[in-house]
Amino acid sequence: MSSPQFFPIPPEIFARACGTVTSRVSRLPFLRGGVNVTGEAIGVAMECLNAVPARSLTLSTPQGQGGDQKDGLDRCIEERLHIPGKTAAPVIAGVLCSAGIAEPALIPDRYAHHERRGIRLVAPWTWHIASVMAPSLRLGGSGGDDPSLTWLDICPVCRTGILSRVVGKQLFGIPRTEYYIECSSCGAKFIPVGPAFRLVSIATIRDPLWKRHLDKTRTPQEWSALARGPGTVISQKRTGEGNPAAGTAPALSGTLTVQKDGSVAVPVGDRTLYFRPVSLQFAGGLKEGTFTRVQKTLADLLADPAFVHLQAQVNAKYSRYLFLKTGLFLSQLKGRHDMFYREFLNQYGDEKYGIVRVADPGGTERRGILLVIANRQIYHAADCKESIRSAVNDRFGRVSPEDCLLSGDPLRCRINTLLCTGRKEAGLYAHGVEKEEERQSILEALAGSIPAE
Repeated sequence: MSSPQFFPIPPEIFARACGTVTSRVSRLPFLRGGVNVTGEAIGVAMECLNAVPARSLTLSTPQGQGGDQKDGLDRCIEERLHIPGKTAAPVIAGVLCSAGIAEPALIPDRYAHHERRGIRLVAPWTWHIASVMAPSLRLGGSGGDDPSLTWLDICPVCRTGILSRVVGKQLFGIPRTEYYIECSSCGAKFIPVGPAFRLVSIATIRDPLWKRHLDKTRTPQEWSALARGPGTVISQKRTGEGNPAAGTAPALSGTLTVQKDGSVAVPVGDRTLYFRPVSLQFAGGLKEGTFTRVQKTLADLLADPAFVHLQAQVNAKYSRYLFLKTGLFLSQLKGRHDMFYREFLNQYGDEKYGIVRVADPGGTERRGILLVIANRQIYHAADCKESIRSAVNDRFGRVSPEDCLLSGDPLRCRINTLLCTGRKEAGLYAHGVEKEEERQSILEALAGSIPAE
């Protein structure tokens, strides 16, 4: 069959779609079902659906049928994003439906004489050729791969907004430039420094970790790699308490009130619970490059299902490194400013980490609920099945090199770096609860606005 005509998604529709997913589903990017849902994945799926007259596709491509059989969403995603479509298509379709951007559909199959499960782009989210006369986005596989242009498609700070040039204005305290780049969502501003760009300010800092990019000067290729994040299919080896499928920790809704004694009052259903601050001790200072200590060879690492999508590229360009230790290999790539090293790491795998311990064990030997709070927002709620002290020391207190990888634990990396690099904005708060049923009830009430991962 002929290839569909992909009309690039207009920037305003893309920005609105990312904002809708963030507000109705979860903050982009996030993990669901082992798939890293990014703004680019959302945009590519929408372009694939918009490219067919009916604005609808089956979730999976029928096998062994006529040559004019249309591809399903799985094959479209696989061809454009180079990720396993069978895994990614149902997840991305579910996110689009949850956000109200698309709706489930039953699509007739004239070969099998029955209907197949599919997805349809709802009318307000469609566009046509006249809609894309203005500059449009260049998402995976749609052409226009010049990094000096494509890095403007997705903000590397918030990964939600789009970047555009601003001319005729001057930033206060910044040497005069012909133009600067500004994000439509977080208000991040970049100024040109030769062939590179420096991030000079962020208007709305929703996440303390965004600050790590301030005053950094990077090339368009480096900003683009940061914006699109690492590989997209994540292994889910761990289950239970430390499950990395919890993904990035989205902020929970609700008003938090700080009491005179330092505790935080949190509304939970029809009652208010008081979470006391956990006294923390930081040791050893901040260290970066933790992933460079991974001892497994590159060949052994690529045998892991989480890295199978990287095998072809490694064999084509880096085959002589296959029997090198992975940590050393990634260290060399980073030293050469080869952003391919990011493909082996989870989205928080290249941060600065420290060692965190409970300083005062009093009151932390009980079971209970542990909250990670930053800027008066709850970023994570943990069930401490053994003790609050154990949860802090064993789960978030230290990051191993393997935790930084795609097959590792992004939640542990994310919480550790948040606590260690944002000590003024972030902290841990605990509420003792011995009964498991009561803990689960509290967690459900706290996470009522967050979809299950």
